Amino acid sequence: MNSYNKQALDIIAKEQGFIRDNLEKVMRLVEILNYFHDSPLLSKSLVLKGGTAINLTVFQLPRLSVDIDLDFTVDCDRESMLSIRQEVNNEILRYMESEGYHLAPGSKTPHTLDSWVFHYTNAAGNNDGIKIEINYSDRCHILPAIETHVSIPFLSDVKVRSLSPVELFATKINALIGRSAARDIYDVYNMVKHQLFVSDEEKTLLGKATVFYLTVGSSRKDNATPTEYTDFPQIDKIRFPQIRSQLLPVLRRSEHFDFEKAKTEVKDFLSKLLVLTESEKEYVREFNAKKYIPELLFEDKEMVNRIKFHPMALWKTRSR
Repeated sequence: MNSYNKQALDIIAKEQGFIRDNLEKVMRLVEILNYFHDSPLLSKSLVLKGGTAINLTVFQLPRLSVDIDLDFTVDCDRESMLSIRQEVNNEILRYMESEGYHLAPGSKTPHTLDSWVFHYTNAAGNNDGIKIEINYSDRCHILPAIETHVSIPFLSDVKVRSLSPVELFATKINALIGRSAARDIYDVYNMVKHQLFVSDEEKTLLGKATVFYLTVGSSRKDNATPTEYTDFPQIDKIRFPQIRSQLLPVLRRSEHFDFEKAKTEVKDFLSKLLVLTESEKEYVREFNAKKYIPELLFEDKEMVNRIKFHPMALWKTRSR
């Protein structure tokens, strides 16, 4: 494990405008991701997603990350997945213990998710924790994973295997529409502000990928995905206390985030992005009727082949 010096961290944190303890956590995350990349087993089995992937591989860390979200990425049957899962578990737990981290008692491993919290004592002598989650039900992806060389001046260089940018933001938009966390609105707003997807082809693919994850990844209690998106009530519910407690601690002190403006621009973008074609609407209607027909959503045969046996899609459309 690297040695984290409080005085050195104070200097970097002051220069960068971040809270020192949160900056140290990101440095630790990068160190862990570096090990994952260098491991033959983990590098071929796992792919980074979520805010950490977005802010490390797409942007130059405008906000700090607080956890590691991963998908298992081996397209295999359930028995093979369970076998590899045990190997992955063993290696990660062994590595984290060797680096001085302690597994929290509250960590859980339900059917398709490993969710661990690893405690450590930071450079200031305070207790802190890093959360690592691995999802095993989203192991089929629309696009191939990509490898990015991340080089940020105050962090160690690291190579990261992540979801493609389109898929990163499709899953992030799904999370935003479903739960609307403060960090979700910030990440999607940066996508809009920086115009990451400008061509008609890119926007079309982003829209289709978002519709896909709105069906297979939805947490809606009625289990029915809409075909019309004219308002976004969960986004409207975001209030400044959420921004203050969940987002501001991971931003630079000098950044002024106008969250009301962000909400307006993101909702406008999504209302245009999610104007579904008749074929896309038919895909959603069939999915809601327990029929999974990805060919209605994607014309590209390679994309269809990658996701036609998607475990969550098959589970959600199973006969009961």
